[in-house]
Amino acid sequence: MKINTIILAVTCVAVSLSCDTSNENKSDQSTQETLAIATPNVLATPTHFYVNTSSGLSLRSGTNLTSKKILTLPYGAQVTLVSKPEHTVMTVDGITGEMVEINYQGATGFAFNGYLTSLAPPQSNEDLQAYINRISTPERPIKVIKKANKKGKDYGMTTTLELPAKNWSEAYQISQRLFNLPKGLHPDLSNTKETITITNGNKRARTQTDELTIKVTPKGEVENITYSYSLRDYKRTVVIKQSDNAYLIREEEISS
Repeated sequence: MKINTIILAVTCVAVSLSCDTSNENKSDQSTQETLAIATPNVLATPTHFYVNTSSGLSLRSGTNLTSKKILTLPYGAQVTLVSKPEHTVMTVDGITGEMVEINYQGATGFAFNGYLTSLAPPQSNEDLQAYINRISTPERPIKVIKKANKKGKDYGMTTTLELPAKNWSEAYQISQRLFNLPKGLHPDLSNTKETITITNGNKRARTQTDELTIKVTPKGEVENITYSYSLRDYKRTVVIKQSDNAYLIREEEISS
């Protein structure tokens, strides 16, 4: 066998160098094919989310709410999405979402994504403009437009901005904090059968109106979310509407 191998090698060299060149080409082609096959397995850019519940979010060992609790994710914590298991849809406090696998500072487990947002939530005592400055990017700048009442700012102000939220639930959760809407109002935005109005259970005695309305179109789609609050001489509304790749938030205050 050794003699045959030597003769074959010498013959290849004597005739031309095409044998080695051919092998190199095949090797290069094989390497390219291997890389082409391996590329889809390379992890894409990590998807980050933020905890948007003041009480914190439980990280669990399994995909249901009775699974062992690993730790509590603090409000505002940034987590990385690992996977999205199937058949885990549930509704918690009127919020519909799924149990997803996430990683937080080296700890991996499952959490309810109904309380995860793609936008970092407002920090405690962070005003509207400071928050918008923090989440704005050169690629997606956010402007806050303020306009005084025609009688003057003492008679009211209108504030408008476009929030690049991923869905209605996220748009509402961020708006709820930004515009100080009642914490007890948790609408089920997955229920789009009909327009519904929810009255704040902690409505004060002198308050005339304190309610949230989710307006639904005949096609079963959310048209807008409106929070209404009024006293005898004061009225405030916060309206959330969908725009191109964003949600238009408009707060109007009127004093008489």
